[in-house]
Amino acid sequence: MTIQELYDSSIRALPAVERLQLATLILNEIPPQSVVDYREEWSDEDLADLTQHSWAQVEATLGAEADYA
Repeated sequence: MTIQELYDSSIRALPAVERLQLATLILNEIPPQSVVDYREEWSDEDLADLTQHSWAQVEATLGAEADYA
């Protein structure tokens, strides 16, 4: 049984209040470290990764252009 099938057969029919209680129980069981951090600022590691990837793309593009010359 898939999650969607479980939801359709067991949960969808519950009143909104009970679905909200269930959602609260589920969310309270998720440990904070398992939640992805969506911050607006970039870390030094993020910037280094971006720089490294950007240079790899530049080198790949220039190398491909040199092959056509």
